[in-house]
Amino acid sequence: MDLWTEFEGVTIDKAFALSKLLQTEGRSAFFTTRNANGESVLIRIIECHFDEDEILARWRGVQTLGHASFLRIEHFGQFLIEADDITAVYAVFERVDANLGDVLERGRLSPDDASQIGLSIASALEMLHANGFVHEHIEARNIYAVGETVKLRSDCIRETPEGEASFAARRRDVHDLAVVLAQVLLGSPRGVDPSRVASLPAPFNDIVRKGMSGEWKLTEVQAALARHKATSAAPSKGAQARAAAAQVAIPRSAQAAATPAAVVPTAAPLREAMKSIAGEKSAEAETNAQARFQPRTEPWTAPGRSRGVLAEEHTRFPGPDRPAIDVQAWLAAIERDRRKWITGGVLLLVVVLLGWMFARRFSAHPAAAQSAVAAEASSHAPAAPDRAVTPQHAAPRAASATPSVGNGKKQWRVVAFTYNRQDQARKKAASVAQKHPDLRPEAFSPSGRAPWLVTVGGAMDRDDAYALAAKVRGLGLPRDSYAQNYSGR
Repeated sequence: MDLWTEFEGVTIDKAFALSKLLQTEGRSAFFTTRNANGESVLIRIIECHFDEDEILARWRGVQTLGHASFLRIEHFGQFLIEADDITAVYAVFERVDANLGDVLERGRLSPDDASQIGLSIASALEMLHANGFVHEHIEARNIYAVGETVKLRSDCIRETPEGEASFAARRRDVHDLAVVLAQVLLGSPRGVDPSRVASLPAPFNDIVRKGMSGEWKLTEVQAALARHKATSAAPSKGAQARAAAAQVAIPRSAQAAATPAAVVPTAAPLREAMKSIAGEKSAEAETNAQARFQPRTEPWTAPGRSRGVLAEEHTRFPGPDRPAIDVQAWLAAIERDRRKWITGGVLLLVVVLLGWMFARRFSAHPAAAQSAVAAEASSHAPAAPDRAVTPQHAAPRAASATPSVGNGKKQWRVVAFTYNRQDQARKKAASVAQKHPDLRPEAFSPSGRAPWLVTVGGAMDRDDAYALAAKVRGLGLPRDSYAQNYSGR
């Protein structure tokens, strides 16, 4: 999709008017819309690449599971983007009241809050894993409070892979749950410092450490959370004393019964914490801020696409307990490094120049002799007839589907879209050209066959390609537009 902002104000499937673009994520975008009750809710639109049936089947599977800890998809369907002749699917979600990521931006939560959140997410994962699905998107931004219930975003699940990969995928879900619990207790939604895990209160120090390392599976995390909830829910000091006197180790048979498969923990602690930390907001501002999805930043390639690996490192920001950056010292260090590199560069240039002058001086005489021999030979050779340059030699580089093999400096391209058919790529290039003729979009294939790429700017060197990729993302083209070197392909 070239400009998702153009969909603002458009009504899809004759039912849902798209109000405001909130976020783009790969080949999809999130907007606000109104449900049948007139409430402002979130809608996700995905540009399909012949996988619409697969996506809709997954969403039907989530509805069939019917778990209370999944963010409910109230309605989903598909429609045709006529301008591009592409099928798209959409999902409309229930209204949410709070987003855990927004809450953690303002402060940490208590161990009781962490156990409530952990039990809800663990219960949802237990249901997914038992039915052949994995989530792979467990993070604070994908956890919501709806009424009195903590819910997990449900539109991004996928089928469990086969073989050994299935165990790794389920372990990754448990690892991500442990990370979220650490973030809840530390108030750091962007990452977890491993050195701070030991300072977490019991039993979360063990849950986080063993969950992240893979030592504990989901059942063991659930059992530890259930025990913490049971001991922290004692109504009085007398009841706590009696519970401590009668406390015994929970056998494994009882641990399974303690997992929250039937009873879904409530979101009341999360909602109260949000109110105490963030204060009261207006209804419209709360809806806009809390309905926003923030995607994962791990590399991802859409089905049917041949994209380069998009690697983004998580950036750590100073938290309330971290010292602020000394800007003056930082700038002084940069200045010292800059002077060091300039001095080294000048010295290298002088050495290269002297070497070139020395080599030229001693190679002048042999070169002159060779020139004389060549001139003598050419004076006796018959004159060659004049020939016009053939179309093969005169054809511009852009007309060829496969770039020439060179030194690679001018074979970088900026890829904005990927298609399986050449006609789709050409149609998209023409559509982009109408809005941004200066970008010179074209349909390009490094192999002369599928996949077909829509590139902008033609062939260029590396620095220009990276600069152009950043520019086109700012112009509204897909945020996963990337620069790729096609030298020698």
